[in-house]
Amino acid sequence: MLRVGVIGVGAMGTQHFLRLMNVIHDATVTAVSDVFADHAKEVIAPYPGVRFIADPIELIRDPEVDAIVIVSADKTHEEFCLEALKQGKYIFCEKPLSASAAGAKGVVDAEIAGGKRLIQLGFNRRFDPAYKELKEIIVSGKLGAPLVAHCAHRNANYPAQYDDVVAVTGTAIHEIDTMAWLCGDYFTKAQVIFPKTSRHSKNENLHDPQIVLLTTSSGMVVTAEIWVNCQYAYDIRCEVLCEDGTATLPRHARVDVCTANTHYTGMTSDGLGFFAEAYNIEFQAWVDACNAGTYCKEAASAWDGYCAAVTTDSCLKSQKSGLIEAVPLTDRPDFYKD
Repeated sequence: MLRVGVIGVGAMGTQHFLRLMNVIHDATVTAVSDVFADHAKEVIAPYPGVRFIADPIELIRDPEVDAIVIVSADKTHEEFCLEALKQGKYIFCEKPLSASAAGAKGVVDAEIAGGKRLIQLGFNRRFDPAYKELKEIIVSGKLGAPLVAHCAHRNANYPAQYDDVVAVTGTAIHEIDTMAWLCGDYFTKAQVIFPKTSRHSKNENLHDPQIVLLTTSSGMVVTAEIWVNCQYAYDIRCEVLCEDGTATLPRHARVDVCTANTHYTGMTSDGLGFFAEAYNIEFQAWVDACNAGTYCKEAASAWDGYCAAVTTDSCLKSQKSGLIEAVPLTDRPDFYKD
């Protein structure tokens, strides 16, 4: 039985806690830490065996914790990953790996120095059945080489503190990792374009929507539309254009309704619920790998987290310059090759 410590029980962290306690096999949460102690204690109250530990570093070092789930503020991920690596504990870290590419590289270097892969990044789309099917089609070569991909990441609305930086590091980062994984390539160029901003943008420092343009080492071009106040629903789209055809991500199944001269298919504004199945598969794979003393080959590694951080840094640079910016990535180290 894998004994897990969870750092951060906000909206996502609470769902991960409940998932580990009620859905995932061969794992249990033994300790939780959060800056909002009262809320954390409410979350764990129905589970008498779970302790609240105010200091997250103390939680990481706790002898009754075998593995760490990091769902705290982005700026804390690097520190907690480094401490968990020192303790030789398995880590599930939600994106980003670090607030900067330099910080992410430091985590990668520390993991390599330790000689064992302990980090799994929470890029859950790699476990989504629809995305896995899309990848299988692309990798099979049946449609020829991929040439262009069009992606969209839309949220119904976001709070006022959401700005251009978070649009890249918190939202576009999903498309960045997904497309690198889907096409088996890394990015060499990045540009961010600001179209006309929607009146629904709540922050003067947020251009919404915005378009991220990425070029891979093979010359493939990816367009990613980021729109976080689209108003109508949570909506994820992806189409890959190949030499001999196209492959389009299927829409998640919703009830098709006909009534009063109206025809519609239900949608949702709940992004966590939209990918609930993928989260379940992802966490079970992580727990199984930890219990086996290894790592999940299908999951995103610390190196993937570093690649995403380098790419987002270039996107942020382009937001300010308006230019095409280089993405200084190199081939994957042998340590991270399966």
